[in-house]
Amino acid sequence: METSQEYQVDLNWKEDQNARVSAVVFNNAIEIAPHSCLKNLNGDVWSAEHLFIAAIESSYMTAFFRTAKNKGIKCKSFKSTARVSILMSDEHAEITDIIIRATVTIDQSKQINRTLKIFPVCKDHCLVLNALKIRVHIFPSVIVAQ
Repeated sequence: METSQEYQVDLNWKEDQNARVSAVVFNNAIEIAPHSCLKNLNGDVWSAEHLFIAAIESSYMTAFFRTAKNKGIKCKSFKSTARVSILMSDEHAEITDIIIRATVTIDQSKQINRTLKIFPVCKDHCLVLNALKIRVHIFPSVIVAQ
């Protein structure tokens, strides 16, 4: 059965202020720098590039959880770090590679190999990554809870 969903995010910027993004379904807004972090880095405000990386990383996490649940693997925790490589020239900037280092904690040591096999599959089931034409490298690790 096919279904569709729509998401809406609203952005508001005024002169001499940071932009704010919000969605009707949330009570809070996120403050965003009105400039690229490639030129001016403001440590207190997220840039569009930071939000982009966060979207990739959180989409990968949800794909992992969905796949793990379908395979009967119970996760205790998920932690990851995502980094992007950006190629810059005078005319443009381009993201060339994304590296995701993910660590999952599970209950049973007998599920380590099955869990490790999920990581590359999740890349194909990740909504945001499927929309991009960027090389993605996944470096997984699995920890068994004590």
